[in-house]
Amino acid sequence: MMRVLVFMLSTLAAGGTDRVSTTCSTEACLTLHLEEEVHFEDASKNCINNGGNLVTLRDLDEFESVKAALLSAAAEDSAVFSLKLWIGLSLQKQRCTDFTEDLNGFRWTSEPKTVSGYSNWKKKPLSTCTEKRCVSVSLSDDLKWVDGSCREGAFYMCRFLSKGMCRPIVLEEKSDVKYILPFLLNPLTPHERLEMLPHGTSAEIQCGGSEDTLVSFCVNKHGLFSWTNSERFCARDRRKCARNNGGCEHLCEDTETGSVRCDCREGYQLLDDDVSCALKNHCENSPCDTKCVPTPSGFSCACAEGFHLAADNISCVDINECHQRICGEHTCHNTPGSYICECRPGFRHVSGRCEDVDECTESRCKQGCLNSQGSFSCYCHAGYSSPSGNRNVCVDVNECLIFKPCEDICINTLGSFRCSCGEDFILAKNGISCVQNTKIPTFPSETSILEPSLKPDRFGTTTGSAPVLNNTNTKTDSSKRKESLLGSSWFLVCVWGSAIPLLLLIVLTTVFVIFRWTRSRKTSKSSATGDNYCWVSSGLDQEQRNGNSTH
Repeated sequence: MMRVLVFMLSTLAAGGTDRVSTTCSTEACLTLHLEEEVHFEDASKNCINNGGNLVTLRDLDEFESVKAALLSAAAEDSAVFSLKLWIGLSLQKQRCTDFTEDLNGFRWTSEPKTVSGYSNWKKKPLSTCTEKRCVSVSLSDDLKWVDGSCREGAFYMCRFLSKGMCRPIVLEEKSDVKYILPFLLNPLTPHERLEMLPHGTSAEIQCGGSEDTLVSFCVNKHGLFSWTNSERFCARDRRKCARNNGGCEHLCEDTETGSVRCDCREGYQLLDDDVSCALKNHCENSPCDTKCVPTPSGFSCACAEGFHLAADNISCVDINECHQRICGEHTCHNTPGSYICECRPGFRHVSGRCEDVDECTESRCKQGCLNSQGSFSCYCHAGYSSPSGNRNVCVDVNECLIFKPCEDICINTLGSFRCSCGEDFILAKNGISCVQNTKIPTFPSETSILEPSLKPDRFGTTTGSAPVLNNTNTKTDSSKRKESLLGSSWFLVCVWGSAIPLLLLIVLTTVFVIFRWTRSRKTSKSSATGDNYCWVSSGLDQEQRNGNSTH
């Protein structure tokens, strides 16, 4: 780790808000972007579009390299110490926080995504299954992980992996060299110097007093990285070892021709530019079981992912990832260099991890379905019930029999009920009670029926909405009721229109009969008066009746 830090040099572009701090080690470069605070997605896209990824902190080595780069930038600008920076760690929206894992359900945005065994949380992240959460760090918190909304603003750092590095070009004469790194839009300014430059960097060289520009690239030459066109660099034939070591990186020797010859210390070899030195390939015929890494004094062995060095520092031994609870609550099977998660029922294997199966999308339930982690449950809609607790079977509830919600007539329907009234009555506005029909005459077969909507009521089941008038024992609305009332009104008009002339005729006939009868009676009395003389009894009749009785 110390070897990596020795090669690291951070530079900070001066002036304005366009600030990009670049740090390069022997394996990768880091760019700290302080132009403006951005959302997590924008930060990630900016890194990817330039050929890198958001910086990660998977282990202590990455932690130390990022911290060294930030401290170097903070030396130029103290504000960097308290800035919030996005790192490539997030919880996707459809995943749940899992506190049984080191990453708590979060995943790295670049490969490998599920490395565990190291974490640096400041506190437990928010427990959620519905919100995407992203992680940020700050030097003031010693790069502790803090989760938050991905829509918040923060600065960010990108990591660019490189196949190799070239040292800066060494020239005897004063000249201008402009470096253009593959992941930066703008070239480095003259006062910005990096101790190492990544593979793919281009250099524009303009020798003093010359208008010609020589272009050189950092390329891979048989495993060693050096600059192209190095033989054409500015006026090397006039170099002297007494001046700037003749431009040589290690050893310099003056020649009889008035030039210099560069050489390297033991364990190094001279590169094609004739001034730079690189470690010899000590890995040739090495005893390493998997991978050999050159060092200044020789080599060291390394192992592929999923393995670690044995006690002999040569062989590689498989890492049992299952001891790290990498599968969570699911069954883990270790394999050479990897592992396999056997998912519990209700989960399926997706991209190396177990994800919940949404059974509700598979029509498992007859009516309502509620998905849960690893399972699901069925439920019945309002107006239905499940017999004997079997939630996958829903039968209609007979509200008329159980709750008797209607005042008069109740008709059960699937999931609901309807109320109606007998002859001469109509439904009240509550859709349940019956009131007498006082506005219009009642005709046979006319009945008002309520068709309720499916919603819970005070009976514990379903009840209807506001009642409506219906003349055909089917569901109608208020407009049909108005039409029925209007039809009845026209019927009354027709009836009264026919009855009134008849009544007038009867009245006139009766008046005429009464008039004739009164006149006839007066005539009869006039003829019976004996010419206006009165009849007076003589009393003889009485005497005769008395005499007869004596005899």
